[in-house]
Amino acid sequence: MPIFSSLSYLEKNRYAPRQILNTPNGNMGMVVVIPCYNEHKLIRTLESLATCQVPPIEIEVIVVLNASERSRSEVLTQNEKTFEEARTWNKSRCPFFPLHLLNFPSLRHKHAGVGLARKIGMDEAVDRLEQAGYPEGVIVCLDADSQVEPSYLSSIWNHFQHHPKCPACSIHFEHPLSGDEFPEQVYDGIIQYELFLRYYLEGLRYAGYPYAYHTIGSSMAVRSSAYQAEGGMNRRKAGEDFYFLHKFTPNPHFGEVHDTCVIPSPRSSDKVPFGTGRAIQQWLAKPTEFMEGYHPIIFQELKAFMEQLPDLYKEELKLPQGALATFLEQENFSEQVQTARKHVRSADSFPKRLLQWLDPLKVLKYVHFARDNAYPNLMLPESVEVLGSWLKIEKREKMEVQDWLLKFRSRQRKAHY
Repeated sequence: MPIFSSLSYLEKNRYAPRQILNTPNGNMGMVVVIPCYNEHKLIRTLESLATCQVPPIEIEVIVVLNASERSRSEVLTQNEKTFEEARTWNKSRCPFFPLHLLNFPSLRHKHAGVGLARKIGMDEAVDRLEQAGYPEGVIVCLDADSQVEPSYLSSIWNHFQHHPKCPACSIHFEHPLSGDEFPEQVYDGIIQYELFLRYYLEGLRYAGYPYAYHTIGSSMAVRSSAYQAEGGMNRRKAGEDFYFLHKFTPNPHFGEVHDTCVIPSPRSSDKVPFGTGRAIQQWLAKPTEFMEGYHPIIFQELKAFMEQLPDLYKEELKLPQGALATFLEQENFSEQVQTARKHVRSADSFPKRLLQWLDPLKVLKYVHFARDNAYPNLMLPESVEVLGSWLKIEKREKMEVQDWLLKFRSRQRKAHY
């Protein structure tokens, strides 16, 4: 028998005690949380927020300056410098939002990282919204090297107001593709890396996979009540955004905000073992003409499977021999089908039960299995060209990678529910 606990989310799950002691404004309904580790341009991010259109509620911004107990001295020095710069900026700029700077300079090495930094800030945001009497308020995730469009705050607020059942959302993002802040090679790399991200999403949507969404830590938002119900943010040092946001994607009311944009930095970074910064770092270390993309056949096989999924309630799976058939056999998929048939009450609920097993992590596992055992990567332009033809994307005779990126951006900026 499960043991009932009357403890609140904060009593059970928060990492640190209350950090902000003053009482929030009673009209406070949104908190922007920004993890900050060894960052040089936090002020630019804050300035970007300060120039936003103001929604009809009070907003607070929480910056979590964080470092490990084993962090290099130069990291600690930079964090201290950023802290003082932000405090000075706050006093001189007097933005429309209260700015809270939380400093955690010696987190345990075992857990220190972006996931824990987000969790500290998001848990504090829960506390602020609870004090304000607004558990349905919104917690927004941003990064300390990102900028936003002026419509950013109002668009996010309007989205949650117009979709009262929405638990969380992904927010449209676009990396800068040119400029004088970085070498040209960085922009060449980010064009291809963002295209790779959008290509993967298009491949999953072509296959009919229903939980295909971008999971970018700097481009997501969640209701405080939903955040608490799902156990809050994890403490992963990388991929925390993927695991967090996919808690909500099976919800039919999960959404996307497309009428604004986050502008993440295209810079290289070694903070985490994978992601944008690491991809650009690897690109700069060993530049090639093109990055690689998953073989389109991988998505074609997944599409054939997804089309059969509802029929498996009464029929057996009929897939030709290929990577997906082998993967499903290794993963004992037939047992999952038998279990689902026993536990669902109707054919309508059968696919949903199987999709609990075939979650986004399992799909990514299949994609990597197929890549490693059957369908090696192609050069990214070749992969995109094939998928683009399947999607019947109108194109010119000769399409460059940036042209494809702009096409995919346009497709994905349309509402997807």
